[in-house]
Amino acid sequence: MKTPLSDDLFRRFRDLLLARSGIYFPDHRQGDLYHNLSMILPATGYASFETLYAAASVDERVLHTVIEGVTVGETYFFRNASQFAALRDGILPDLIARRAAIRSLRFWSAACATGEEPYSLAILLRDVLPDPSSWQITILATDINTTFLERARAGVYGAWSFRETDPAVRDRHFERVEGERWRIRSDLRHQVLFTRLNLVDDAYPAVTNGTTMQDLILCRNVLIYFDDDTIRAVVRRLYRALTPGGWLIVGHAEARSDFFAGFEVVNFPGTVAYRKPLNAPLFDETDALPQAPAQRREGSTPRSGAVSAPADAPLLLPPAPAAPSSACPPEAAVSATIAGDDAPDTCTAARRAADHGDLETALRLCTTVIEQQPLHAEAHLLTGQILEQQGHLEEALAAYRRALYLDHTLHLASLAIAGILHRTGHSADARRVYRRLLRALAALPPHAPVPSLEDATAAELQAFIQRQMAALNALTPDADGC
Repeated sequence: MKTPLSDDLFRRFRDLLLARSGIYFPDHRQGDLYHNLSMILPATGYASFETLYAAASVDERVLHTVIEGVTVGETYFFRNASQFAALRDGILPDLIARRAAIRSLRFWSAACATGEEPYSLAILLRDVLPDPSSWQITILATDINTTFLERARAGVYGAWSFRETDPAVRDRHFERVEGERWRIRSDLRHQVLFTRLNLVDDAYPAVTNGTTMQDLILCRNVLIYFDDDTIRAVVRRLYRALTPGGWLIVGHAEARSDFFAGFEVVNFPGTVAYRKPLNAPLFDETDALPQAPAQRREGSTPRSGAVSAPADAPLLLPPAPAAPSSACPPEAAVSATIAGDDAPDTCTAARRAADHGDLETALRLCTTVIEQQPLHAEAHLLTGQILEQQGHLEEALAAYRRALYLDHTLHLASLAIAGILHRTGHSADARRVYRRLLRALAALPPHAPVPSLEDATAAELQAFIQRQMAALNALTPDADGC
């Protein structure tokens, strides 16, 4: 006999999930929550919903199990054909035209579930990009459910995931594993970086987790699980994460105009998309979306050829939480002369400016710190991150190397150096940096936090580096045979 879920306990679970994950179960979905909890209760080892709730309230691991049990990962490749047609025929051509000079594009699949969506995007880019190998493409894929993310990283799918996919497309981009299961080709798999992120947390947009200056964000069929206040907060952060002229695509059921004030609404056959205006400021002191009515434009592809945002180079970093993205104090508020105790505050102000997209102010603040304290390793590290975002890769490398010279435990600097070398074709040098970093990580316990990467563990970073080295080896065989 199943344990009952009383009205009071339903409300307590509902409030806990809303506060910690943003997932909202209105009263009419009490039966859905009961069903989900009934499915996971036996595996948790708790005898009743009451004891499960008590544990979830104080134990993050138990809460995470509950969150995973109530989230839905049902998806498939090229889900919603009209939206992928809009990407193919309108949105991607617009972005490609505006980024042709720098040949760099940044994409984010938020709430990626088991990976079909970001891999669909990677496949589509192969078809529409002129000379794909000459472009620097970053596809960030995030989800709150770590089980989904592990399946996504494996890249193995059954026939149900291909129910709207042309078999010719499947055969071209996947390898049969056994029976009716296929694995996505390694070159496409390594193009997507999967990491955990809770859209309700105020940890984005941030330079450190790669969520700034996005050209396109896919956030489909997740907002429907949030209440209205949470939706507005998430959309505000997604707006700030986009570069001017960047695009946001949400699920059809989520396309309520009052949530997207400040975006341009662009109609495509069978769907709509939201575009951050090209004249939007790179830096906004507030978290609020502009309140002017959204501009509705009918019909075809938006006009390309407008001035694009400054060049940006993607960060290939493993997950690392950022400082809260509160409004950055104006640069004038920071003293020009920085005493020893003031440098951390100025670095914090610089990081906040960078997280908001105001890279010039952030760089000036870092320079001020370094002028007064040349041995300040964190300031050199942040300078490297900013320069990398601006596309100044040689200068970024120099800054990262200075940071690492001053503090050899800044493994984030080593990882960034290897990433730049990897992307610029210096494969042998990138491998050497990766190997040195792996040796340093081998001295740490697997679950130990990595210095400069906060929540990332040694084991997680080792796995990330091994995937990067596998991607290198797929392109250029390792002459050392390692």
